[in-house]
Amino acid sequence: MTDDVLASDGRVIGTRAQLTRRRLLDATAKSLAEHGALGIRVVDITRDIGTSPATFYQYFQDVEEAILALAEEAANEVAVLRPILAASWDGPEGAFHAVELVREFRDYRDRNQAILRVRDLKADEGDTRFRAVRQAGYANLMADLVVKIEESQAAGRITATLNPYATAAAMLAMMERLLTYQSEFGRRGVTADAMVATIAEILLQTIVGSH
Repeated sequence: MTDDVLASDGRVIGTRAQLTRRRLLDATAKSLAEHGALGIRVVDITRDIGTSPATFYQYFQDVEEAILALAEEAANEVAVLRPILAASWDGPEGAFHAVELVREFRDYRDRNQAILRVRDLKADEGDTRFRAVRQAGYANLMADLVVKIEESQAAGRITATLNPYATAAAMLAMMERLLTYQSEFGRRGVTADAMVATIAEILLQTIVGSH
């Protein structure tokens, strides 16, 4: 929670009201996971925590605004990945950290699967609010990847012809898309560990080079 949490009319709300808002967000997340975005109704969210639709509208203008708040929270979770990129990836430690990064990114996506699915759909449809949340969530991670790539280029481990930002974006997109289809790869005999190891090796070779 931020210091200044707002009601739907823009008022700053107190601690007790923040707890109510938290319960509404948790109920929204639960309903989203169980029914999908199209199946969410305010009446179901409020019934789940024993309150009324009128209470919901004190905090959110509609369900979409509540999902946007959840997407903002999910974006903040990406920060847990940054210490992994801040560590040295030289030598054998590089392989360990690459696997660690992919696993943590997979776990982050799994924890927030339903929310991120709606966020990405809305962003791809042109909703500027959800697009801004997605960009903000990955901005620091992208910057960290760029630094790693530039360090490797300066050390001569990877080619200087690679554009660092484009390379970082490609690696992030690879993690997002491939990990999204884990179940499909599983039906083809690819285990979750094998998928993580493969993505990690591609990531390592691309942003660090020989190790």
